Amino acid sequence: MGTKKYLENSTANESVSKYKLLSAYGGPGSLVHTQYGSIIISCIEEWGFLKKVLELHVECLNDPDVNEENIQREVSKQSRKEKNGNIGISNDSRLLAELVKNKKLTSLKYLALIPDIEIVTHNNKIKNGVEFSIASSYMPKVFADNNNNYKPYSKWYMEWVERKDVESKKIDPYGKFFHPPKYDHNKGKEKEWIRDLKQDNIILLCEHGHISDFPWSKFLRWRKEEPKAIYEEVPVNIFENQDCCNNPNIKITSNTGNTSGFDGKFIRCINAGCIGNKGISLKGLMGVKIKCPGHKPWEGTTGDIQYHSGDKHFRKQEPPIEPCKCEDAKGKLKPMKVSLTTGNNIYYSRILSSIFLHSELFESDTAIEIMRLEEKKKILRSDDDTVHLAPAIVAKIKELKAGRSEEEPESMTDSESEMVFRFNEFKAFHKNEGLLNLDTKHLKTKEVTQNLDLVTSDYFERVLRIDNMKITSAQRDFSRVLPIDADAENTKPKNIFRSPKDQVVVYPVVESFGEGIFFSFNPDKIDTFLENNKLIDEMKLQLTSLQKGANDFNKGAIDFANVMNWQMYLVHSFSHLIMRELEFRCGYPTASLSERIYVSNAEKHKMYGCLIYTAEGAEGSMGGLIAQTRPQNLNNLIKSAINRATICNSDPLCWESEGQGLFDLNFASCFSCSLVSETSCEHRNLYLDRKILVDEKCGFFKDLL
Repeated sequence: MGTKKYLENSTANESVSKYKLLSAYGGPGSLVHTQYGSIIISCIEEWGFLKKVLELHVECLNDPDVNEENIQREVSKQSRKEKNGNIGISNDSRLLAELVKNKKLTSLKYLALIPDIEIVTHNNKIKNGVEFSIASSYMPKVFADNNNNYKPYSKWYMEWVERKDVESKKIDPYGKFFHPPKYDHNKGKEKEWIRDLKQDNIILLCEHGHISDFPWSKFLRWRKEEPKAIYEEVPVNIFENQDCCNNPNIKITSNTGNTSGFDGKFIRCINAGCIGNKGISLKGLMGVKIKCPGHKPWEGTTGDIQYHSGDKHFRKQEPPIEPCKCEDAKGKLKPMKVSLTTGNNIYYSRILSSIFLHSELFESDTAIEIMRLEEKKKILRSDDDTVHLAPAIVAKIKELKAGRSEEEPESMTDSESEMVFRFNEFKAFHKNEGLLNLDTKHLKTKEVTQNLDLVTSDYFERVLRIDNMKITSAQRDFSRVLPIDADAENTKPKNIFRSPKDQVVVYPVVESFGEGIFFSFNPDKIDTFLENNKLIDEMKLQLTSLQKGANDFNKGAIDFANVMNWQMYLVHSFSHLIMRELEFRCGYPTASLSERIYVSNAEKHKMYGCLIYTAEGAEGSMGGLIAQTRPQNLNNLIKSAINRATICNSDPLCWESEGQGLFDLNFASCFSCSLVSETSCEHRNLYLDRKILVDEKCGFFKDLL
């Protein structure tokens, strides 16, 4: 086996998809596994391209030649220049307004698109400038050599730069060749023997969003001083303990016996005279109860990103800390979870996505006139010959605003706010075709309701073919251990920024373009379906029974099912059946499709519909989806999906199920008949029941069978 040769690499770069950076499992604070090890993505204040947009904003503010009304337009123009990174600014004002309201970001001005940052293959350097890159740091920051000696990254780095050759000269005083993290087994004497370091894979997670390296030396002292404390229920504050000695040298070895996992591992400090010199077994490690110290390593200042080793202050600094009081409903302190870096409970992101809709689709006539006058005012003020006409426009705007009878929006919960946000989309899709197609670059639709036959058309109020649409997505926040909606009472989501809310000016988003089919159910048909329906009565009883037995983990999901009730099951199950049918009819997998569910039983915002779409880069984005809206195709698509759902390979077990899947929230639905790819479903493959659609006596679509 040949010796591995390490080339100079001035920066540690990894190419990560922008869609992965803002996704259900990625974003600031998330762990990403790279060729160099696990890293944690820094908060948005450390993202290079966002710093650039903020810098351009400050420049325009201080530029006397730029009018206040034109600052945002000028920043958008300047950011698009190649020298500034060719950074796009989203024009989705509806999404921006929702973030301002939902997150209380009163100073938010720009939604910056994550740019395509290219990496040169042969030298691993960023092609369009490292200053636009997204910063990150190692997590965990503990590494081990081939002899299983565990030390922090900063110590390994110092050992590397202090190495000396036979002439007592430092070999690499600036750590130029340190990346990826490595060590010299011979300490630079005679012939170098360089090997990669192994990253630790144990971390601590808190339900309030905190994450910590495992404190091995403090843990060792605690186990030696209080050997029976590991069996106690009260979380121990290990992070306030002292290290096992002044300069810990932790070694973790494995037993050669038949024991597996941590039962066969042994930890000790190799320093003579240390309290942990004789060591102790790691049996029971995954169940140890540790009090959370409130670490937020993603909020650390990474320093100069020109160098892979990071700023020297960042290498040594402790992670940012905040007080943490993670308690259960009874006020009992909850411990951190010991987890592997490959665990699936490390990060749960909450994404807010928006379909671009021009303002005229959901504004009142008065509001539209105000916006028109605002634009006219800007034009008049920008020209010396017409600036004198501006005061009359300003007076007219004040008059219209004073005369508006619109009520001030009530304070709403996150779920209510999102429901209203969706309702505006749903309502917009019912506007006339001409109004919908005012901006065909971002939204182009065609009504195809007339393509339904007489029987099928009775079920739908409207069916739209969407030839082109723009979807913009932003991350609201994230949680750990539990999804945010699974335990709303205890889970405390963390923001992706560290600044005070009123100081956030720029926010990252991603855009994608796609095509889709929008189905809006006939509300009268929904209402009549409710009358004397045995299936609905049975479902309500099952959901009520589940709610009585709910616990901290499943309460949020079960409460949602009871609020949305059978209408969610009906619409959501239909959406899944259509996606699965498209897989058969068009040949591309359900993983390339996505759904948007529009369900609300609130009197003011009643809606029942779904949008099935595919984004750019997926198999269905070249016209295959909208081709299914042709007259014969559309009727066959719906009828075939409904008829196929009458049979499942798991029947009769599936059909007669009183609860299956996560939290038992699915009824007659399983992987064989109704479930789709996790990335395609908005609700984690929950709230599904094909029986409510295709039961031959009481099903919603019984007349199509």
